[in-house]
Amino acid sequence: MSKRWIGVAALGLALTGCQSHEAKADLIEAPVDEPFTLHGGQEAAISNQDMKVRFDDVLEDSRCPTEVNCFWTGQARIAVSVQQAEGDPTTVEFNTNPAPGQTTTSVLMGAYTFELQSLEPYPRTPDESIPLEDYAATLVVRTP
Repeated sequence: MSKRWIGVAALGLALTGCQSHEAKADLIEAPVDEPFTLHGGQEAAISNQDMKVRFDDVLEDSRCPTEVNCFWTGQARIAVSVQQAEGDPTTVEFNTNPAPGQTTTSVLMGAYTFELQSLEPYPRTPDESIPLEDYAATLVVRTP
């Protein structure tokens, strides 16, 4: 009987170790002036800048599904939070709408420019719901 409890305890410790490892994997190190990819809910520490960037939410994804013919390309809007030093996070929104004056793929904040280079995956069908963590936003943080 005691061997069974030892096995259960060992399994519990192993699972706890896996969970803490996964939590650490959510924070990545991202270089300045080079593209990096964040999945939904993931955060990046920007190298040598005392700044963190987090992919918070997909506000809208009405892009044309890959298995459908559309007359409009649609748009995706995402929210990314930026936290500099010990300050409060600031939310930045990006919009892939191709219409003139609607696209927001570059945002200036202080001395930094934040760029959205791509958002994957595209929906495959109109009814497909993509979980936040399955999205991948490729971003660049540029300095002057």
